[in-house]
Amino acid sequence: MNIFPSVRAKLVLSFCLPLSAWLFMSLPSADAQVTSGTIGGTVTDSSGAPLPGVRITIMDLQKGTSQEYTTDEGGGYNAPFLIPGTYRVTAEKPGFKRALSADVILNVDEKARVDLTLRVGDVKEVVAVVAISPLVRVESSELGEVVGERAVRELPLNGRNFAQLVYLVPGVTPGQAGENLSGASTFNPRAASNFNALGSQANTNAWLVDGIDDNEYTFNTVMVQPSVESIGEFKVLTGTFSAEFGRGAGVVSVSTKSGTNTLHGSAFEFHRNSYFDARSYFNATTQPQPPFRRNQFGSSLGGPVIFPKLYNGHNRTFFFADYYGLRELKGLTFVNSVPTAGQRTGDFSDLTNASGALIPIYNPFSTVVSGTTVTRSRFMCNGNLPVVPNPDGTQTGGTPCNIIPALLINAVGTNVASIYPLPNLAGSFNNYVSAANRVVGDNGGNIRVDHKIGTNDSLFVRYSYEKYSLNAPQGQSQCCLPTPVSAAQHFDLGPFVAGIQNTNLTAQGLAINEAHVFSTNLVSEFIGGYSRTIPFTVQSDFGHNSAASLGIQGINVSQFTTGLPNLNIQDFTGLSGGPAFLPANPRQTNYQLSDTVSWTLGRHRAKSGFRWVHQQMSPFTNTNTRSSLNFNDNFTNNPATNMGGNGLATLLLGFSTGGTRGFLLQPYYLRNNEYAAFFQDDWKFGNRLTLNLGLRYDVFTADTEIQNRIANFDFQNLRLIYAGVSGASRTAGKSTQFGNVAPRVGFAYDLAGNGHTVVRGGYGISYFPEQQSASNLLGQNVPFTISQNFSPAVNPPGSQMRSIPSINNPFPPISPVMPITTADLNAANPSVIGHAFNNLTPYMESWNLDVERQLGASTVAEVAYAGSRGIHLMFCYNANEIQPGTGSQASRRLIQPLSKVNTILECDPRNMSTFHSLQGKVTKRISHGLQFLASYTFGKSLDYGGSAASGGGAVVNPQTVTNLRAGYGPSGFDVKHRFVGSWIYELPFGSGKRWLSVSPVSRIVGGWQLAGITTLSTGRPFSVTLNQGVNNGAPSWPNRVCGGTLPNPDPALWFNTQCFVAPPPNTYGNVSRGVLYGPGTLDWDLALVKSTILREQLRMQIRLDAFNAFNTPNFGFPNTAIGSPTAGKITSIINDNRDLQLALRLEF
Repeated sequence: MNIFPSVRAKLVLSFCLPLSAWLFMSLPSADAQVTSGTIGGTVTDSSGAPLPGVRITIMDLQKGTSQEYTTDEGGGYNAPFLIPGTYRVTAEKPGFKRALSADVILNVDEKARVDLTLRVGDVKEVVAVVAISPLVRVESSELGEVVGERAVRELPLNGRNFAQLVYLVPGVTPGQAGENLSGASTFNPRAASNFNALGSQANTNAWLVDGIDDNEYTFNTVMVQPSVESIGEFKVLTGTFSAEFGRGAGVVSVSTKSGTNTLHGSAFEFHRNSYFDARSYFNATTQPQPPFRRNQFGSSLGGPVIFPKLYNGHNRTFFFADYYGLRELKGLTFVNSVPTAGQRTGDFSDLTNASGALIPIYNPFSTVVSGTTVTRSRFMCNGNLPVVPNPDGTQTGGTPCNIIPALLINAVGTNVASIYPLPNLAGSFNNYVSAANRVVGDNGGNIRVDHKIGTNDSLFVRYSYEKYSLNAPQGQSQCCLPTPVSAAQHFDLGPFVAGIQNTNLTAQGLAINEAHVFSTNLVSEFIGGYSRTIPFTVQSDFGHNSAASLGIQGINVSQFTTGLPNLNIQDFTGLSGGPAFLPANPRQTNYQLSDTVSWTLGRHRAKSGFRWVHQQMSPFTNTNTRSSLNFNDNFTNNPATNMGGNGLATLLLGFSTGGTRGFLLQPYYLRNNEYAAFFQDDWKFGNRLTLNLGLRYDVFTADTEIQNRIANFDFQNLRLIYAGVSGASRTAGKSTQFGNVAPRVGFAYDLAGNGHTVVRGGYGISYFPEQQSASNLLGQNVPFTISQNFSPAVNPPGSQMRSIPSINNPFPPISPVMPITTADLNAANPSVIGHAFNNLTPYMESWNLDVERQLGASTVAEVAYAGSRGIHLMFCYNANEIQPGTGSQASRRLIQPLSKVNTILECDPRNMSTFHSLQGKVTKRISHGLQFLASYTFGKSLDYGGSAASGGGAVVNPQTVTNLRAGYGPSGFDVKHRFVGSWIYELPFGSGKRWLSVSPVSRIVGGWQLAGITTLSTGRPFSVTLNQGVNNGAPSWPNRVCGGTLPNPDPALWFNTQCFVAPPPNTYGNVSRGVLYGPGTLDWDLALVKSTILREQLRMQIRLDAFNAFNTPNFGFPNTAIGSPTAGKITSIINDNRDLQLALRLEF
């Protein structure tokens, strides 16, 4: 398969390469390392004069390898592309005593400054320089934080997922997919890597593992996830960073471990089970405790490569390898709403609201439409028996009741209702508690080999592999309903009739890194490799012809359309074997080549280079494979008041209030390329001021498909254009922007010149690719996708009810179409997807101004103002939205020539965002056994909307596309206050400690350690909606008549639902997006660790982790639908109950 650039892309590359070469030749080089670090400094004599020509030797103390450099005319030296580790710097020059630095611990992307002074004397004499790496960054304007190996290894991590530690950094909040505080990263290993940094959408983040692009295209989470054992450290950058880094504010650069001259390794077992766990908040004490078992185990080994009598790799060749495994079974409890036995047969006499009042059911066949006035009668009974209906469905005589006559009940509707389990709790709603098991299996590992090639070259190769499986009750708003035995005996059903999905995922990654020293001040680094992920997810009833067995025809037409449709039944838990988009097989591979050259000249340290990423995607993800059918109360309520009615009653009558389906006829294969060239110069302007000056150029090519199987909506001519057809481009009209020039400017000023107080600031622009997801990819258009939908009138006359699509056969036969003209498109009535032809590249402006101050010998405090602005962000909306009013829905669509097309999903770069924050951070390096990081953010983020992929949360998009500006409001990830503290403390008892160091009990009281992570934050915004619209099919939000907040909200009623009322019919409500906020979070994760030396170089560690140690429930969002019987009520939590974990670890 050809992975090389297209002709036009080659032209871009032909521009980038000369630009990089020109930058290399014209200016010196910088130091923002992707996975490595830099040691640099100045050598002076005893009078302070700079010494040129000094030989500098930098030795890796763990590997025994070294590299030599020479100081320039200003006495400076610069050693870039050093693997993070422990180094020692030696300076020597004839006529001077040799100077030897203290050990220097170099972190990823760190510029460690080691200045040395040579004194006159014999070069054989050695002067040891006692110095430590500066605590304050005196030469950088960036915002960020390094999370070291010790923190990764020792802090309590539920599921041992390192990505959770990104949340320790100021300005970072978990994205929607990572909201679960302590479980998401276990059952979905990628979820925790979905986050928002500095107010940016999650899809702007950049994940780099050993310099390799590791971003999957939908949620921008990691593709190949390194294990805790394999990580040396990682750095999170959030503002004004080097031009070497692209994308938005959240850059995470991970460096994996390498072997050393000493053989070292580990073996571990982490265990949890339900005996140690507290009950879930919503799991009543009368219910049995759900089962839970988790075992995480593995090992690692690293050292020199030695083949006895053949090869000795000491000081030259090293390896590191690890294996990890996971086996988990967790029972989950869900609260659902299911119909009672009487309701299944049409008797709704027991249908009551929370106050016990009857919810009346109306007869749709009695609907009378007179101008704008619509009336409808109740069902009628004589005593307890329904009145026999007339041939037209109406009833004559009797008194109002809540019983549907048997002659009006649809047999297929009865079949569907019968597959619900019966209630096991009292009441009409939230009357069924169910439990389902989440089963996870994971096996993976990494191997890395480092090799020193002569004196001027070093090389490492790293390969990663993971095989992951998941059977999980997720992907549904409510879950899970096991299939009743009686239903399984009559119909072809899977094990669940609501909400299970099964996933198998394979991930692979390769990184090749080669560094070459051309001269003492000229070094290059080449990086090549790939990341690949191959997931395959199916619903629990995959392979069962469930719809056909119930009598719903035309749904189960292939192996990829088996199972139940998504049956969305208002006021009840929906029925489906799993999420609507399944089955899905969205494969992705990122190939990468990059090269960077760095050198030093006087006070300049500069770097320039290029980067190419080729992305291959096969997004075999459908929108509604098995169709989605809606059963609202439109047809069975009182149309004058929009009160009463029930979705199950609509289902039993056999009518659907709307439906859609769309599935790919075959997989398709997208290709795109990313090109970048950059230049960065760190200019030491005097002794106190450093200027960080950078320029980056990015090109993100529009997607092509290998067989041109994509189509785009031409908004001007109101038709579809097909890639490669009738002169259309292979990108189906989408252009590639070539003007993406991004400057970066920053400064750092050492106030006193002693490195203790620094003022820094900066401004930068970052371009990033547009957000992609299964819902907006152009391969989802006809004729490559079957697309059918219907949306009947909200209140049709009773005489027209027989023409409403029936559940028996809701869609016409499948017939692939390729509409050419506007008329063709209108007649075909597919769902349409369009992307703006002028494909403006989204970008982000970020800025910061902060002060960093050293407090004592090991502590640093930092206070910063930081902000950002997102521009040309993608926004997707239905361009053919229905407007409020009377008459048919088709007559009120925005694009009248396409009045029959229900959905035209247009995506264009009209969204924007702003973010302002005050950030504080206190960092303490380890001393006296204590290290900690405390971060606080006070911020505000605003935009016009988002999605799950961007961290959109629960604020939804604006009410109408005709007035998007009115929808400007809080981002879904807006969190006003957020504090995260992490610490590791070695108790001061036992051998080598302050107390009881020499004592008979020293082995008992010694070796104890406490560690923990505390998270405290305010809640996220949510929008208030209507359970039943009043705009005749058009978007409908409520009016806000008072604030809505309660003085003492609780899960039973989180907000004042009386403050939101339905507006007059056919008018928009006045409520805005995100006007209320959900519950905040409070979480303590603690670890108690005992380390014992069993014998020389063999240590045993026993630890007890307590996640959510104080068993604090962190609640999800309430039901926001005004008019729903459960409006304002919270029925879910986003964290686990208190979990205890025992672990045993051996290290040598």
